[in-house]
Amino acid sequence: MDVNIEKIAEEARNKGVPPEQLKSFLSHGYVPLLWQLDFHAAARKADIAGQAVEVGAGGARGPGKSHAVFAQVTLDDCQRVEGLKALFLRQTGKSAEESFQDLIHHVLREKIDFTATKSVLQFENGSKVILGGFNDERDIDKYVGIEYDVMAVEELNQLTEIKIDKLKGSLRTSKEGWRPRLYASFNAGGIGHQFVKERFVLPWREGRETKTTFIPATYKDNPYLNKEYIEYLEGLQGDLGKAWREGEWDLFEGQYFSEWRY
Repeated sequence: MDVNIEKIAEEARNKGVPPEQLKSFLSHGYVPLLWQLDFHAAARKADIAGQAVEVGAGGARGPGKSHAVFAQVTLDDCQRVEGLKALFLRQTGKSAEESFQDLIHHVLREKIDFTATKSVLQFENGSKVILGGFNDERDIDKYVGIEYDVMAVEELNQLTEIKIDKLKGSLRTSKEGWRPRLYASFNAGGIGHQFVKERFVLPWREGRETKTTFIPATYKDNPYLNKEYIEYLEGLQGDLGKAWREGEWDLFEGQYFSEWRY
């Protein structure tokens, strides 16, 4: 697919993406989608006192949430702040090392210098990303109590609010000028559905975002998605189809009349 860099640059300016941030992405071979520009702009706004430091992305399947969050941590935050320590968590039924290989390959490999061990990505300026996987909430406990400058949690809706709040107790820094922050991606459903909806979705929907920012996106926002996966999503029936295709958050809560949903 042809990429119009001039259009990307214009959209980036309009959305508030700083020029040096976009330059860093493009120089490392990452061209953000239009909705991803909104996410990256929100991540940079977290530098400013009074702006939200919890940035959520997605709500539906297929828009490229993982790619955006991983690129933000590795190609922007870790490159502009020396010695940054980031934690990147994702739900996986396999080893964390194996589950991260696709992300590392598409975002980093042959695009930026780094070294990788089983669970750590290390950059030349001393910044590093701890890669962690979780099958259930018990796996989160091993990260509680360790200091991280930034956290990224995929499938936030698969964790409870109390577990996330405990994890956030480790989100602190001694780096001058850096505001610790949480990036999250999520879908509708899961044990954390209600708290994610209340923390991210409702403030966005009602125009009262202060502590959080939500950037919604669906599979239709990703022109690179393969035809077979699109057909799979569009073929899903009932509430599951609405949730995964459209990011419908007013499901799974016992409403009887579907016409009352937002």
